[in-house]
Amino acid sequence: MKMTIGRKLFLYTSSLLVVVLLATFLLLERNQSRQWEEYLQEQSFSFARFATPEALKLFRGRFQDGDRQTIEHVGEFLSFNQDLIRFSLYAPGGRILFQSPRFPAFIDLDIPDDWQALSPERLQQGELSSRTRRLPDGRRVLDLLVPAHGPTGARVLTARYLVSYDRVDRRLIEARQRFALIAISALGVSLLLAAAAARRFTRPLKILTEGVKAIGEGDLRTRIPMERNDEIGALAAAFNQMVASLAASRSALTETNRQLRRANDELRDMQEQLLRSERLAAIGQLAAGVSHEIDNPVGIILGYAELLCEDLPADDPRREDVLAIIEECRRCRRITGGLLGLARTAPDEVLPVDLASLISSVLESLRPQKLFRRVDLELQAAPQLPAISGDPDRLRQVFVNLLLNAAQAMGGSGRVVVSLGVEEENLVACVHDSGPGVPSGMEESIFQPFVTTKGCEEGTGLGLSLCRKLIEDQGGRLELAAADAGACFKLVFPLYGRDRQSSSGDRPGEEKNFDKASADSLV
Repeated sequence: MKMTIGRKLFLYTSSLLVVVLLATFLLLERNQSRQWEEYLQEQSFSFARFATPEALKLFRGRFQDGDRQTIEHVGEFLSFNQDLIRFSLYAPGGRILFQSPRFPAFIDLDIPDDWQALSPERLQQGELSSRTRRLPDGRRVLDLLVPAHGPTGARVLTARYLVSYDRVDRRLIEARQRFALIAISALGVSLLLAAAAARRFTRPLKILTEGVKAIGEGDLRTRIPMERNDEIGALAAAFNQMVASLAASRSALTETNRQLRRANDELRDMQEQLLRSERLAAIGQLAAGVSHEIDNPVGIILGYAELLCEDLPADDPRREDVLAIIEECRRCRRITGGLLGLARTAPDEVLPVDLASLISSVLESLRPQKLFRRVDLELQAAPQLPAISGDPDRLRQVFVNLLLNAAQAMGGSGRVVVSLGVEEENLVACVHDSGPGVPSGMEESIFQPFVTTKGCEEGTGLGLSLCRKLIEDQGGRLELAAADAGACFKLVFPLYGRDRQSSSGDRPGEEKNFDKASADSLV
């Protein structure tokens, strides 16, 4: 269920009321209970002080062998206290001198036998003392001791009174029932008032919400009919003014947007022409100079860092920082090496290359390496394939790079299939891996310099750019082919003796130049 502002307001208000009423009820109940208990204790203290000497006079010192009439007189004298359960007399040593039967109102009350004995500590107390105790059935009893002194001031005996809390507890139950009835009534009325207030507060907000939804759907004729002098009325007026401004500017914005779209289309066409005409030239010229200028100082830094690392002890805390400097310097040199690869020109000599044999030797050289120990490398080649035109060293570099990328994408475990075949008088090689594939939307951008799907510590983003440039320099093309699973890179090579440019005719001069925007981004 959606928690609206009205529900929240009602929930918070009702919760606050419940807490306030419950706290008030508990305070009143606690205060009433304390007052009645104090009243009972004060009355019992006064009764004990008054009744003890009078009761002793009735006994005339005969506690054990007192006649029945004396006992009845004592019972009648004490029975005017309706809360009294039992009266007892104790010698200073703790021996029971007299113990009355339970008074009629408590004749069925079960008093434990161990209550009869008194501890020496209580008997030695010189003043009136009391203790609240509980019976097995949970009822409370006030245990009251009153010392009796002789003419010399010495204690001669102790009177004990067991007083019941039943009358106080009954009053507390009645008071709780009355408090609960009052609280429930007050809570019901308060909840009704809270619901009415929440409804009155949220109704204007619902109207505003409906107006906002209409504006979101494009209806700029919507207005909020609200006549209020508070903050919500000011909000409605501001909303109507905003809608009027939006309606007035929509037509102008529509026309401006149409003109911008037309100009943007023209600009995009011009930009695409520039990109196709300048892609490789700008980056090639820039890469050679930048790589040379960066590589020299980076090499000096790397050399000093390696010397410093050799001089530092293994447990030196600075060694980890020096190792980080060495790693970053090596990464910079990898980047500059890739840039130099991009800047190299096409080979002068074109030789016939048996691509199947070249790929087979590449696979054999990679299998023993640690990264390929759990990778299944397979070559699928048609029999008696024709030779292609190219540079064997650069072709080997391309396939090693593609296979390394595949192994890294699969995490060092999976299957890579290299298939060879003839299509339309061209030799086609496909490198298909079982990895996660190329992310959607990066099918073409992955061939741009410094674009990579790996972490910054694993790649520079120059490998595929260099591979494409090397293939295009030899008259072929490299592209990403569609695959159900994993990534599949398709390489198209011209056969030996054919015109090298004819195999990449569907990619005119754009393949010979990097765009100027890429050069600017590199800078």
